[in-house]
Amino acid sequence: METFAFVMRGGFMMIPILLSFLAALSLILERLVAFHKTYATPPDFTRRVLTGLEQGRRAEAEKACQEQARPVCLVLGAGIAHLEDSLEEMELAMKNEAESWVPRLERYLHVVDTVITAAPLMGLLGTILGMIGSFNILSTSGMNQPSAITGGVAEALIATATGLVVALVCLVAYNGLNARVKEFIYEMESAASRLVELRHGLERRKAHADTAAAR
Repeated sequence: METFAFVMRGGFMMIPILLSFLAALSLILERLVAFHKTYATPPDFTRRVLTGLEQGRRAEAEKACQEQARPVCLVLGAGIAHLEDSLEEMELAMKNEAESWVPRLERYLHVVDTVITAAPLMGLLGTILGMIGSFNILSTSGMNQPSAITGGVAEALIATATGLVVALVCLVAYNGLNARVKEFIYEMESAASRLVELRHGLERRKAHADTAAAR
């Protein structure tokens, strides 16, 4: 309770600062859960799918991809579905699927980014309003109430300090989430590249087999 009372001494601007922090924190936790439980690729999934394709178990590999509503899985599934089409069509299908995931991976990050910018500004506004109150006391009572003046200045600075703390916490979380989004994008690109490489290998193998059969 003492901590809460101390924080609320920063003035009414503390309310929007704390509300914005709670909103950002809930969205950060939502993204962390989504990244680790909803979007994360199952262990060794890409290798198992590519091995299955290499061994001629295409239907099984395609089914495994379709059963997983995850970025890497669906990118591979899009490529496998166009495995017999031209290379350009196959790459375009995987590219479109990967690009469709980027907005979903970046969902709510703009809100956290906004809090990073807005929290210090709200804190500064709270400090300015507090300073105005202190100067009003000074103009009314002069120096007869020095404790009221200095106390008002101290209270005003609480808002700025809180806004900066909120911005720093959100900034660290935002950079971490952004890094995870980039990892997902890299994983999708890597899986697509490995599938294209496997396709080239299968085509070379088929060409060698046709040549040997012709002899």
